[in-house]
Amino acid sequence: MKSLPYTIALLFCGLIIMSMAAKGHSADTDESVQKWEQLAWSKIQDEYKGASFSDYAYMGRTEVNDEQTKDVFRVTVRQKADTFSVRAEVYFHPVTKHMISINVFRL
Repeated sequence: MKSLPYTIALLFCGLIIMSMAAKGHSADTDESVQKWEQLAWSKIQDEYKGASFSDYAYMGRTEVNDEQTKDVFRVTVRQKADTFSVRAEVYFHPVTKHMISINVFRL
C-alpha cells in the first residue's frame, strides 16, 4: 500500500513531462508549416493572378527521403467562370530548413 502514492506521483510526473515535450514539438512544427504556407500561398497567387481563392487547407507533411521533406497545401481557385482545386507542394531540407522547390499544379 505504501507504494501506491509513489506510483501515482511517478505516473503524474511522467504525464507532465510527456505533455511538455509534445507541446514544444508542435510549436516548432507550427512555425515551420507557417513558413512554407506563406511561400506556397505566394506561388499560388503568382500563378493565378486575378483569381479568387477559398477552402485553403494544409494537407500534411511527408518525409520524402533523408534530404527532402514535403508539405502539401490545397486551395480552391475561381478564375473567370471556372472553379478548380490547386495543390502546392513545398520541398525543403528537414535539417537546414532550406527550400528546395515549390510545385503548383491544377487537380
